[in-house]
Amino acid sequence: MRTPTADRFQPIDLQPEDSPLMPDQTDKTLARIRTELLTTFSAADWESYNHLVRWLRDTDVASHALKVGDDAPNFLLPDADGRLHAFEQLRRKGPLVLSFFRGGWCPFCTAELRALQAAKDEFENVGATLAVVTPETKDFPRQLKQNLGLDLKVLSDVDYGVAMSYGVLFRVPDETKAHYSRLGFDFGARHGSPEWMLPIPATYVIDAEGRIRSAFVEPDFTIREEPTQILASLRQVASTSR
Repeated sequence: MRTPTADRFQPIDLQPEDSPLMPDQTDKTLARIRTELLTTFSAADWESYNHLVRWLRDTDVASHALKVGDDAPNFLLPDADGRLHAFEQLRRKGPLVLSFFRGGWCPFCTAELRALQAAKDEFENVGATLAVVTPETKDFPRQLKQNLGLDLKVLSDVDYGVAMSYGVLFRVPDETKAHYSRLGFDFGARHGSPEWMLPIPATYVIDAEGRIRSAFVEPDFTIREEPTQILASLRQVASTSR
């Protein structure tokens, strides 16, 4: 049975301040949420999904991503409120969890963000700072935080520079661009760039010296690292830093 478009890749729009938050899913693993979301795919969604993942694997885009042991690049990015955050500042007090996501229009991304929000206190208890990076600019990050009730550092990767420096950026192939255009998305407008580009979802744990200690890079955009796995990496960093 075809699922209506409105129930699938639903963009996040600005809502009144007193509007209810999205239903809570923090009691589920991301793997379970993924399984549930995949059941909502239409035939066109499946075709686009399979094409994109196959294309990413065939072109081996993930091989360009930074790996464990690499030095993480510096950056300076604005958050949802326009405040600038420097890489050195974010890792000053301890390890940094840096997670790249595609945008607030992607239900797999919003599920991941809510899971990270639920784990934020645990990350901070081991001295870590959490920041998430999106190619979306303008008012989209602020809308995302408001609609999901997030208390996260949501950083806008203006002109895709940080995703490129971490090796997780790719140009959206024409077939995928056509599919998302039919669903009503204009990434050029959302990103403030004529080039339709997206990051491969990736999560890095970076120690206080700027060295990558854990790297999760997955061309299949429906698969994300569980917060429990990130926490285990953080505890490993803490144990070797004493």
